[in-house]
Amino acid sequence: MSKPDSRRLPRIYWGTAIALGALAAVKLIPLPDVVSSTGEVLSLTQTGRSALGIVFFTAILWALEVFPFPVTALVGAVMLPLFGVMEWGDVIRFGVGSDIVPFLLGIMILSTGVVESGLAQRVSRRVVRIAGGDPKRAVLAFLFFSSLCAAWLGNLAVAAMLQPIAIAIMASNGLVPGASNFGTALSIGCAWGALIGSIATPAGGASNLVAIGFLRDLAGVHLGFTQWMAVGVPAALLMILPAWALLILAFPPEIKELRSDSPEAYETGYAGKGRAGQSRRALTAHEIWALLGLITMLALWFLGDWLKQAWGLNMSMSMGAIVGAVVYLLPTQGIHSWDVLEYKINWGNLVLVAVGMSLGAAVYNSGAAAWLASAVFGRMANLPPFPGALLLSVAVMLFKLMFSSNTATASIVMPVVIAAINGVDVGPWQFLAPAALASPLAFILVTSAPANLVFHDSECFSVRDMARVGIPMTMIAAVCIALVCTLVLR
Repeated sequence: MSKPDSRRLPRIYWGTAIALGALAAVKLIPLPDVVSSTGEVLSLTQTGRSALGIVFFTAILWALEVFPFPVTALVGAVMLPLFGVMEWGDVIRFGVGSDIVPFLLGIMILSTGVVESGLAQRVSRRVVRIAGGDPKRAVLAFLFFSSLCAAWLGNLAVAAMLQPIAIAIMASNGLVPGASNFGTALSIGCAWGALIGSIATPAGGASNLVAIGFLRDLAGVHLGFTQWMAVGVPAALLMILPAWALLILAFPPEIKELRSDSPEAYETGYAGKGRAGQSRRALTAHEIWALLGLITMLALWFLGDWLKQAWGLNMSMSMGAIVGAVVYLLPTQGIHSWDVLEYKINWGNLVLVAVGMSLGAAVYNSGAAAWLASAVFGRMANLPPFPGALLLSVAVMLFKLMFSSNTATASIVMPVVIAAINGVDVGPWQFLAPAALASPLAFILVTSAPANLVFHDSECFSVRDMARVGIPMTMIAAVCIALVCTLVLR
């Protein structure tokens, strides 16, 4: 039996003590009534206090990373019935019974297949060749490519895929990670691209699915795939060029031209996995089925309305994701073992999403979300569209600094934001969209997103490097989100 890490014990003790203190404070300290945007006086009931206290308890444990995120989530789930906030059956129904869980499962299976088959690496080699020998163009190419991939595969998978590529490009040009302006710009660009692209489609991240789930369960709004893309895609595209310009200005490349052999040298980053030179061969069977699964999933999403009208088939986003996963899985069992998927897929994300949905429903149904929303976001609902969206985007991105989990951020923020618009003449998606798009964007702190950590752990850039460009990028992103939401959803 392995011994517990003694270095973590102090954090567990004082982190748990702080979380319990916050729970006790919310339960015991008198809290004032608040006035909603419609003039209604809202009081916090004992059930609402318990729900809010449990959310603060789990939020502090998440922020301090006392335990692994799924473990903290399970603790929060157990506390809901113990404190009389929600029956255990309802915890299961709102969490595991959510349509978001199979959707995320299908996405995770397909994204793992695309990466493990070598299909994603094959395409990324093309990107290196398209960029040619211009270092500035290479940064832009990888920023855009990272965004494009993250829109469908998720930001962490894309960051893990591109990290060895960035390292190999630096090595082939005699550059040392952490001591090269070009390397810093390229690495932060890949990390940022993964974050930016994750807001383009619902498939980009679990926090997007959480927002869609809360819209359906709490506001009765069924948001389609293309409806999300109507704001997500233009917002992401608007951010790419400013992000590139900011990186090039802050970290001007010290080399004028990339070596012509960089694509081949870059391929050695995968030599140990048997993928070197793969871009010159025909597609393998594994790659073909991964591509077909991805195409099937996308086709079912985009043709969902037509299938319902023509055939009476109600093709939900989760069903489309599972069908795509099945198309990939069945033919590849002879060349790709299910054991590999079990090892590669982050099953803790499913736990985190399921419990996050339950926590959010508990806060909303207990009235705690309405009370907190009136105290924090109430006035934003009455602001003109652009300043309201701008302030909400900035507030959510600053709140995100406390968490390295996008799902945790969305689980706490979304029910509160939805509650803020009750009784106000504002569409739920119109008000929620800025918060939903902002929740995965962590440009300032390395610790606020796993995609950032992938590159930072390889010493590609320092904490100071990222904060230096991350602060202005946060404001740029907020303006882009507010502008798109105002123009598209008005």
